[in-house]
Amino acid sequence: MLRLPFVRRPFVWEVQVRREVLDEELSRVRTLPYAVWQNVITAPMTKTVTGRDERAYRIRITAEPAGDGSPDIRVTLALSQATGFRRKLMRQTFVVTREGNMRA
Repeated sequence: MLRLPFVRRPFVWEVQVRREVLDEELSRVRTLPYAVWQNVITAPMTKTVTGRDERAYRIRITAEPAGDGSPDIRVTLALSQATGFRRKLMRQTFVVTREGNMRA
């Protein structure tokens, strides 16, 4: 495993800010209907937001079939820094059913 000497573990407050940014976007996208998620399968969404730490974060939202033979769609939100390396800082996934229900 390659270890880069300049990579450090984030401070607790940094993780909290990132979680807040991701949770806020997660609550917003959970209100979207199933039909929107069908479109996101072919056209992922990207958004840049500013956290309370005044840093810019990039949220990429992708969707794919759940893969269990059902019409369910697995949605993934990936948070990264808006500038510099595009390394994923945090990720959250949920499944949307045809009826519009959400499950982890």
